[in-house]
Amino acid sequence: MKNIRFRHSIFFKLNLIFLLAIIALVSTFVITVREIKIQQTRMLENHALDAEARIRKIILKSRNNLEKSLRKEGFWIIEHPEKINAKLTPLLQPPPPTIPLGLKRRIEDGRLRFYTDGTHLFIQLSGPKGSRMIATSIEAYRLKWIIVFFIGILSTIVLLYWTMRRSLKPLRKLAEQIQRFGEGDMSISTKSAKQDEIAFVANQFDAAAKKIRFMKEARTLFMRNIMHELKTPITKGKLGVALMEENDISNMLRRAFSRMEQLISEMAKVESITSKSLELQMKRCDLHKIIEDATTLLFVEPEKIRLSCQPCIIEADCEMMTIVIKNLIDNALKYGDDDKLDIHYTKGTLEVINKGKPLVRDFKAMVEPFAKGLPDDTQKASNESFGLGLYIVKSILEAHGATLSHYYKKGRHHFVITGIRPAV
Repeated sequence: MKNIRFRHSIFFKLNLIFLLAIIALVSTFVITVREIKIQQTRMLENHALDAEARIRKIILKSRNNLEKSLRKEGFWIIEHPEKINAKLTPLLQPPPPTIPLGLKRRIEDGRLRFYTDGTHLFIQLSGPKGSRMIATSIEAYRLKWIIVFFIGILSTIVLLYWTMRRSLKPLRKLAEQIQRFGEGDMSISTKSAKQDEIAFVANQFDAAAKKIRFMKEARTLFMRNIMHELKTPITKGKLGVALMEENDISNMLRRAFSRMEQLISEMAKVESITSKSLELQMKRCDLHKIIEDATTLLFVEPEKIRLSCQPCIIEADCEMMTIVIKNLIDNALKYGDDDKLDIHYTKGTLEVINKGKPLVRDFKAMVEPFAKGLPDDTQKASNESFGLGLYIVKSILEAHGATLSHYYKKGRHHFVITGIRPAV
């Protein structure tokens, strides 16, 4: 999963969704608690004003036994208010504008004070004869149920997040195995014993990978058996032709056996490349030496190749690069209008240039295996070509991390190799 950008990852999206869910839950909790506290304060203030009005009525009616009258109505007098004042929270400070003006003035000049400790309401009355604190019980408003509810929802979200992460964890392993399979590792296994959708995909891919592996092994075995079985009669045939008298028939047979031997060699290269078993031996290669070896394989005079290079030393698999240059030279001489061609190399780009007529097929189609269709599509070209040359060139270059392209300009074909590194 190295090629997946972090912000496009399903794990990033999952983390983001759950993070936003937790932020939303915490925000809702904070806003709810704040609103409840505001409502609680308002209710407590209203209760305090109501209690003060009731106390005034009791004081006006009960002149002799005030304490008994207060207790009868649920109030009591605090004997030592100085001992609890430090633990109390003041109410109606400052007084809201909605309360009566006389009451507001009494609160502002200190003749009337309201306090609470969460479970009791304290009303302090001050006058010329002294001060008195009266208390009453209030219903405590608890936030425990909200906190419990919040913790329950948060725990559910965390548990759901953990469960989903655990369920999606095999997806990361499956992606890694698929990537290894795509890189040519046929030994991977994605079989899963689970019953979810990811396990279903993993098992289906495992079955497909096993089938592909079996088909590849069967193809490789088939190709090797064919090449092995053909080499023996070809060798015997070549020996038999060597003992024959020199004439047209012997020459024709010699060419036929040579072409069959060349076909087997090309098939071996194709099998090696397509099965991804081609291991490059990267080293310093001299372009002069590569072209010399290529012309030797083609029985072509070196003078027909005009080389210009700067630098002339590249880093590549010299044997494979010789096959690339050989096939491009063979292609140029076989289908060109001239028996000479130019090769230029500079700054990682190599061009093989030859005169010729325009291509009659799209170049992308011509680099596929067994593709033919160069200018004129002559009978000679069809007989001498297996349609594998450009495909082998393209495959070898891809193994080098290079690319092959083509353009036609002013009566000349330009086969361009990009990505061949100069030797350091």
